[in-house]
Amino acid sequence: MGVYDSGRGGKGSYAIGCYAAYVITLLVFIAIGLFYMFSGRGSEFDVGWVLESISSYTWACVGIAIAISFSVLGAAWGMFITGASIVGAGVKAPRIKTKNLVSVIFCEAVAIYGIIIAIILVQNIDDTTPEDWLDNYNTYIFNGYCLFFAGLLTGMCNLACGICVGIV
Repeated sequence: MGVYDSGRGGKGSYAIGCYAAYVITLLVFIAIGLFYMFSGRGSEFDVGWVLESISSYTWACVGIAIAISFSVLGAAWGMFITGASIVGAGVKAPRIKTKNLVSVIFCEAVAIYGIIIAIILVQNIDDTTPEDWLDNYNTYIFNGYCLFFAGLLTGMCNLACGICVGIV
């Protein structure tokens, strides 16, 4: 028996449980949507209200937080993979330990890049007054969504980059 085997279930039981939770959640949302659609209240099941009711400043700050967190997560993941390979190579051939540190430096660069982009995005958040908000509503909404998706894109790219640096 392995570490995860207790005699009652194998390693696949965790995956099956996650899959079951995903399917049940999806079915609940589909059932709620069908209920609203067939009861004549389909307009109440509107996801667009989330985008309109949450402030654009909140979307901008969430995007910046995603940029930092995913960049650091990607760098940490890459360092984890690289560190495991450095330890394995160091045991087999001790002379190549310092050559493998370049990958760790690249992973750190990914995290630093995400922090720099987040600082640049923070500088693009404009302070406004209630009068300016009413006059330039569409501009502020557009800027908030742009900052959100810029942070999301930066975070996802740095996450993938960190993992790839660790693998290669």
